[in-house]
Amino acid sequence: MKFLFLILPFFTFMSASSASTKIDYIGEVEKYLNDISTFESDFIQLDKRGRGSIGHFFLKRPFLMKMDYRNPPTHVVIAKDDKIIHYDRELKEKTVTSMHSSPLSFFLERKINLRKKIKVLSVQDGDDFLSVKFCKKNNEDEGAVTLIFSKNPLTLRKWIIFSNKNDERSSEGTEISLLNWQLKHNIPDEEFEKFEATP
Repeated sequence: MKFLFLILPFFTFMSASSASTKIDYIGEVEKYLNDISTFESDFIQLDKRGRGSIGHFFLKRPFLMKMDYRNPPTHVVIAKDDKIIHYDRELKEKTVTSMHSSPLSFFLERKINLRKKIKVLSVQDGDDFLSVKFCKKNNEDEGAVTLIFSKNPLTLRKWIIFSNKNDERSSEGTEISLLNWQLKHNIPDEEFEKFEATP
């Protein structure tokens, strides 16, 4: 089973009506993301084939992330030291890729700057949600990501990873929904060294 970082169908993404609208939204999103230092949550992942799995997500900025799959409990994905480590618990095997190969790598940086490194592809402002789709500048072949927020207050609820920046339907990507947030929660660095399933 192939996992994408960040590595996960009901939104239709539309282009913003003007560049100034994009900048206003991106500024809001950028400030919100920079205010997050640590959080953990449960997650539900749905891939493009409709296969589902659940697990627990850890983020400690900068540069530390973990997705601990618990049903089925066969994989863990850890990002640290500029690398993404995919560990298969059944086979006891690791696969290592570059953190920068993921369109979500900006999320782990010390200072998130969406205007400098990111190309905004579309923005949609709904009654109770905001979605922003983008890819990394000069690296469009790496795919795209859509961040989906609830509003009032702005809260990250979901992201969708696309292997092709031109894909628009959520069913074409891997969707991660976040549940039961714990913000600014103390997460020890040792958590990002653990590859075995939590008992």
